[in-house]
Amino acid sequence: MVLGITGISGSGKHTAAEYFRKRKWVILDTDSIAHYLYRPYTGAWKEINKEFGDKIFNQDDTINRTRLGQIVFNPADPESANASLEKLNGIIHPHMKRYIENEIHLHSRRESDIVIVSALWKEFEENVCDKILLIKANQDIRIKRIMGRDGIPAKMYELRTKNQQEPEKPDFVIENNGSLAELNKKLDSLITKLQDSRLQN
Repeated sequence: MVLGITGISGSGKHTAAEYFRKRKWVILDTDSIAHYLYRPYTGAWKEINKEFGDKIFNQDDTINRTRLGQIVFNPADPESANASLEKLNGIIHPHMKRYIENEIHLHSRRESDIVIVSALWKEFEENVCDKILLIKANQDIRIKRIMGRDGIPAKMYELRTKNQQEPEKPDFVIENNGSLAELNKKLDSLITKLQDSRLQN
């Protein structure tokens, strides 16, 4: 099974994915994959270099994600930031899609269950996932979580999440406004549903 887990930043989708990791599911995290694709001298790296120039690189030619983030999530110039973010996504998403498709093929041959976790669910999960799980949380809780985790102001959070959309018809929805224990209890119930569905098929 390929399960997509999505939700706006701060909803707890990575926390939910960790639950599945502990139960031996393979996790394909688009944030981690992006880090991998940003490696120096790869195809994606060269395209990003061409688009954004040398100012976003460290001395060892790795991409400085803080500097890049200041360009694509710039609260002082949101219009320019949005255009830059679209360019960056246009570069990275095709590489990301190929990587994910290859990983699914590899792990499917091993009969492994897979989770794809991504805030931008349409780019990667819509056509490859058997089921979509949406993790939801109230906006004030999401903002508090991200500001505490990443130390960013609310304005930058708004820019970061501007292009993140929840699927209209997910297969499962879990509210995550409480404790980790409450979330895990809901995920326990979901696992049971997925196992029952597998047996019926």
